[in-house]
Amino acid sequence: MTDDLPQYLDAKQFAELVQMHRQTVYQKLRAEEVPGARKIGGCWRIPRWAVEEVGTPAHLANA
Repeated sequence: MTDDLPQYLDAKQFAELVQMHRQTVYQKLRAEEVPGARKIGGCWRIPRWAVEEVGTPAHLANA
């Protein structure tokens, strides 16, 4: 799944992939709950492997 993604994602891309609201993602980023995420030049950069670490929300995984 992640092979065709860029090496680093921004918060909007990450939010879409893990199906979270963007503001929820920002809260998790500030709380350091997203593994590997870094703020570079005022923008969050999230490694693509973090998508698999965070995973799919439970209500979607069981569908």
